[in-house]
Amino acid sequence: MLRITEEHRKILSVPRGKLYTGRGPELVREIQEIKDAHFFAAIGDLVTLFSFQAGFLPDLAVVDFKTERKELEDAITTEIIDFMRKEGYEILEVTNPQGHISEELVEALKHGVERRRTCIIVDGEEDMAALPLSVLLPENSVIIYGVPSKGIAAYVVSGEDKILISKMVEEMEEVGNDRVKKMLLEVR
Repeated sequence: MLRITEEHRKILSVPRGKLYTGRGPELVREIQEIKDAHFFAAIGDLVTLFSFQAGFLPDLAVVDFKTERKELEDAITTEIIDFMRKEGYEILEVTNPQGHISEELVEALKHGVERRRTCIIVDGEEDMAALPLSVLLPENSVIIYGVPSKGIAAYVVSGEDKILISKMVEEMEEVGNDRVKKMLLEVR
C-alpha cells in the first residue's frame, strides 16, 4: 500500500483538467472530452450517476456510495446499481483506506482497464483511484470526477502527466510489503 504524503496531497488537491461548473446530467452532456475519449472513466458516485443519466456509459466507474464523505441516499445508490446491472457491468469490491493506494484497488483498476464495463465499489476512499488510473490508462483517455461545490473536472491523460505521476508514485511511502509501486511503475 502507498501512503500519500502531505506534499502530494497539496499537489493532488488542485483539480487537473478542465473544470465544468454546475452539476447533473446536463453538465456531463457538455463535456466534449468524453465524446473524443479512447477510454472513459468516472470517479465518484454522482459523477457516475450523472454520466449514466446523460446517456454515457463509463468504461470504468469507481464509487464508494458516499458524497463529500456522507452516505448517499438509498434511492441514489439503488439507481447507480440498477444502471450497472442493466448495462452488464462487472462489479468488484475493494478496500482502500483514506489517503492510501491499496494493492487491491490497483489490481481492480488494472482489471477494469483491460475488461472495460467495470464498476469498482470502494470501502474507504475512492478519490485516490485517479492517481493510479493516470498511469494505467492509455494517452487520450478521459477521467471525470467531482470537484465539491464547483462541478466536474475532465482530465485527459497525457504522456507528460504519466511521467509526472510515476515520479510521484516513486516518492510515496510504502506501507507494508506489497507490490503497488511495482505494479504502477512497470506500466511505463
